[in-house]
Amino acid sequence: MVIRAVEAGDRGEWLRLRLALWPDSSAEDESAEVDTFLAGYPSPTLMAAFVAARPEGGLCGLVEVSIRASAPGCQSDRVGYVEAWYVDGDMRGQGLGRALVERAEAWARAAGCREMASDTNPSYPTSPAAHEALGYAEVERYFRKEL
Repeated sequence: MVIRAVEAGDRGEWLRLRLALWPDSSAEDESAEVDTFLAGYPSPTLMAAFVAARPEGGLCGLVEVSIRASAPGCQSDRVGYVEAWYVDGDMRGQGLGRALVERAEAWARAAGCREMASDTNPSYPTSPAAHEALGYAEVERYFRKEL
């Protein structure tokens, strides 16, 4: 399994993954954020993006991260934050989600973060268990982990 930084050639597949994660979002909104990032202009909620490549081509997962000044339950003022995390249904249960989050954590650690946080809501029923399996502790429906 190959986990790597997103590239310009990933645009279509990255957009597909984002729309699968956020089906209520518009293709126009998601396209605008993807295009802005690929043009070299990260936003406060999208500072780095990593993807999982399928062996036969295309993508099957993503994780997007940022650095926030705070997050529930965190003590520091520089917190790595999982903004988006998604794996296609046919690829779940194979360690891909774990590999994506570990890549995001490595990015945050290299950026000077000592904590990582994330959030979820009832729209993502498997998300709490997935976070807990990676060592995150629930804090007010958020998750955090020492790095």
